[in-house]
Amino acid sequence: MDVKTPDLVIQTLSNLGVKHLFHLPGASLASLYGSLTRQKKIKPILLRHEQAACFAAAGYALVTNRTGVCMVMNGPGVTNLISAVTECYYQSIPIVVITVDNPKENLGKEDFHEVDSFTMLGPVTKKIIHPEKVEDVQKAVAEALSSASRGRPGPVYLNFPMNLIGQSAPMKDVHLQGKPYRPSISQVRKALGFIQASKEPVIFAGSGVMRSGAEKELWEFIQLTGIPVFTGIGGRGAVPEGKPLVMGAPSYSFDMGFLNTSDLFIVLGTRLNPVNLRMGRLPIPERMVQVDIDDENPKFKKAAVYIQSDLREFLTLLNHEIKKSRHCQKRSTSSIYDTYKRLYRDFTSAEYSNIRKDPSLLTPQSFLLELSAFLEKRDATLFTDSIWIPFPHLLPRARKPRSFFSMRSFGCLGFALPAAIGACLANQKRKVVSLSGDGAFLFNCQELSTAATYRLKNFIQIVVNNSGYKSLYNLASKKFVRQNEYYLWEKIDYHGFAESLGVKAFTVDSPSEIITTLTEAFNGIGPCFINVIATGDSLQGAFWTE
Repeated sequence: MDVKTPDLVIQTLSNLGVKHLFHLPGASLASLYGSLTRQKKIKPILLRHEQAACFAAAGYALVTNRTGVCMVMNGPGVTNLISAVTECYYQSIPIVVITVDNPKENLGKEDFHEVDSFTMLGPVTKKIIHPEKVEDVQKAVAEALSSASRGRPGPVYLNFPMNLIGQSAPMKDVHLQGKPYRPSISQVRKALGFIQASKEPVIFAGSGVMRSGAEKELWEFIQLTGIPVFTGIGGRGAVPEGKPLVMGAPSYSFDMGFLNTSDLFIVLGTRLNPVNLRMGRLPIPERMVQVDIDDENPKFKKAAVYIQSDLREFLTLLNHEIKKSRHCQKRSTSSIYDTYKRLYRDFTSAEYSNIRKDPSLLTPQSFLLELSAFLEKRDATLFTDSIWIPFPHLLPRARKPRSFFSMRSFGCLGFALPAAIGACLANQKRKVVSLSGDGAFLFNCQELSTAATYRLKNFIQIVVNNSGYKSLYNLASKKFVRQNEYYLWEKIDYHGFAESLGVKAFTVDSPSEIITTLTEAFNGIGPCFINVIATGDSLQGAFWTE
């Protein structure tokens, strides 16, 4: 029996395990909605903006380690989500973007909603799939889902031409394709040789640890060898912060010059781009062993040993070789870790003392300290926008995998709120907190309505409100003449705005209200919104300075 294209698309998505479809309607998608109503496994989630639909799919992917799927109209629907797709590309988040478009060969006719999305999305997607025959539709869906998670994860663009919508083909069985990249035993032993020969090795772990599900294997490696580890922002949660040998993701304003004494970096699941290297200020030893699923980038520092491999596969083999080897002794101490503990204790002590100097002031920094102490006692996932990147020491320690996510390399504001919505739908038993400055919040503030519509009981949005892009304002004011009108705005009633969209709202305007408000929000049934009216300078730091 032949089946029309919309049913081929939706049924194949369902058969391949897709549970949620984040979408925004458009004329070109109308035919697919009929197919959605005829099945029960996929829950469609209606967002208010295409960028938010993409970020919601990203948040879903981040907490589940499965591919997130979003669907938008062609033309302006695609252009609206390009920034979000780019953020997913640089963060290696597996998503599939689906649209129904004009046939590719018709480009240039200036048809309704026409835009060359192929050229636009080409540089920021892993792959563009554009089936030209109805018989290839199911294969295209399976290949999109497979490609998004195979190798280095990332976004895939699945573009169906409109002329296929009315056509039919038999429904077939299709399957996801993909095998892990396994290293050779000779590669593993070569890496182990470098590790054994080093005196002060350090592990640098990134988000690739969690993308490959290698958290347990990494922790075993640390326990077997006694090698200390630190992470980039994207690697937070790869190892339990606060445990011995774990340096976490130190503040950008913390001087990590002590790493100069390391004679080997073991770089696992992270690229050596400027953001990961603390804007180029991270000291890197000459010798590196680097393991990543991606091809080696010739523009980055070259490793002595570069192994393209699934990280879990590599660490499993490496740990096995260590257990077999009589020559690989666990290090009883690390001078680098001992130095870090002393210096970071002094650094944070001075920072916290300065922040708490005037207990009557509700500054962004003082609020974060209170929030961190509160969250560390609870099981929650935290999503943040970029304003918090330089200050991991003000955020709760990531003791569990997939408990902390931040907008990172590309720097697209508006990530946290819709990504948190995707995470809430993926796991409705765990509290999810979206943390933004009011500037970032306004990029996708309309999605509070989405949280209300789907009655997300575990959703909490916190906005640190200082009426503008205060961190940028403070930074510019240090170098140039103060120009308030370019950065700041008049007070906005965020409390009233949230309640108008059906979300329970709280306002905090003094330090004494922080804990009681957080407790009420966490103990209650969400969605909730907390408007924190901050005073004093906003968060800023070395991340943005030259």
